[in-house]
Amino acid sequence: MKIIRILPVIFAMAVMVSACSKQQFNSADDMVKAAMKTVKIMTVDELHQLMENGEETFTLIDVRQEIEHYYGYIPGSVVMPRGSLEFSIGDTEFWDHAGLYMPEKEEKIILYCKKGQRGILAAETLTKLGYTKAYALDGGWKNWEVNYPDLYEKDLDKLGGKSEAPASSGGC
Repeated sequence: MKIIRILPVIFAMAVMVSACSKQQFNSADDMVKAAMKTVKIMTVDELHQLMENGEETFTLIDVRQEIEHYYGYIPGSVVMPRGSLEFSIGDTEFWDHAGLYMPEKEEKIILYCKKGQRGILAAETLTKLGYTKAYALDGGWKNWEVNYPDLYEKDLDKLGGKSEAPASSGGC
């Protein structure tokens, strides 16, 4: 009889604990602030040094939309929009199509977007998927463009010859 009385109490406690563990946010900025507490950040200078040394294997992922990517991107990056990241990161066909190897979960992965916020959320997502060396690029593409204005590529042919960048999707 005592077990029957204890079970509802245990069930109620379990419901309360699970409800408390689900974090809710009022805005995307709040989500980014929370993610920054756990995400590893890489500066543009650290990335530049990593690229110059060429001694360490890493994967550089641009999580902006393809149209944003083609107007300017960091050399060697592969475009993998934030909305499909969880599905593409472990998809052999995606990597085969890109002509690259699929990164292992313990390899260094640097993610960037326009100004850094989507990159932070992307790094948090990869960490949750078990990638142990996921980094967000501090300040994203704009920070790279300011600090290394001669070290970027464009692929305007894929845009049908348009030379003006569209408004950013997502604003970050």
